[in-house]
Amino acid sequence: MRRTRRRLFVALVGLVTLLVLGALVACGAAGFDPQSKVDNLRLFAVRADKPYVKPGETVTLEALVGDGRRDRTRAAKLYWIPILCLNPEEDLYYLCFAPPGDGSRDARSTRLVPLGPLAAAADAGADAAPAGNGGGNPFASIPTGVDLAPFLPQGPTFSFQMPADALRPREGSPVPYGLGIVFNILCAGRVEIAPRDPSGGAQQLPILCTDENGQRLPASEYVIGFSRVYAYAERVNMNPVIEGVTQEGAPVDPQKGITIERCPEGTRERDCKENKIDVRVSDGSWEPNPSDVEREGPRNEQIWASYYTDVGILENDARLLFDSRSGRLAESAVDIRAPKQPQDGTLWIVVHDNRGGAAWTVVPLHIR
Repeated sequence: MRRTRRRLFVALVGLVTLLVLGALVACGAAGFDPQSKVDNLRLFAVRADKPYVKPGETVTLEALVGDGRRDRTRAAKLYWIPILCLNPEEDLYYLCFAPPGDGSRDARSTRLVPLGPLAAAADAGADAAPAGNGGGNPFASIPTGVDLAPFLPQGPTFSFQMPADALRPREGSPVPYGLGIVFNILCAGRVEIAPRDPSGGAQQLPILCTDENGQRLPASEYVIGFSRVYAYAERVNMNPVIEGVTQEGAPVDPQKGITIERCPEGTRERDCKENKIDVRVSDGSWEPNPSDVEREGPRNEQIWASYYTDVGILENDARLLFDSRSGRLAESAVDIRAPKQPQDGTLWIVVHDNRGGAAWTVVPLHIR
């Protein structure tokens, strides 16, 4: 049992390394379709209940995912990697587990902190655990073709405690802060380690989302993501508050959703009717941003909304809601054009601020 725990710890640390190197590759695999079009697995956003956390506090992450695949024979599950990457050099996520000196950068300040049950496993096999400085190659002892998914936390939420010693002085910042990064993977199959190519370089992706026979699944069947959580001694940040959604200026019942008329047959796509959809965010969501200071004094946050749908076409997939200086914008609606066939779908609206806060609403969309 002791040996099994040791091997599991090493395997999970190795998996996190792979996620760091592969996040951009997996997230950019959708081809040339608009970002707003949902026709595969999507990881829209991850929010922290405390976007700015104090050292020692517990923070809960929550993910918003979507599944626009036509074939959902393989169920997709969200897996969290129970290791916190703390204070990577220059705050760059892809340096979380780079060996010291890799790419002419020093990664020795990075700490890998086991979380939850994995922390107990690490204590039980401390002599086998990596040193926590990103050095070495953790894959040398990891067998390929083994499904790690059963050992990973699953579901839309994941909680961890920010270490009490997370704060670090930073060049260019008037106050010390800490940065914790947590990784996840949305996969419609097995999570496996692939053989690492010695000549492949630091940014290769030796991780597979496979079928039961070990065959690699296409990029539409998995998404890799990560979340940043900042720690400050005094500064706070709250998530935006969504008050509601409007259609042509009228409030939308979130249970009934949005109903729009289909585009008539024979009509050119650009001539289909535009339907204006907007999201209302509370005035109190527009918080001061003490890091953004000009001659006139500190500015407030920027707040914007991103839109996604699995039916119809969005003419605008992101709109600014609050400017950092002037506040709420008078015009912030997006236009959606209906398809020509009656159908039901979903509209996802994610609201972000530029300090890591996020909120969302999911609205049924009916084409009649």
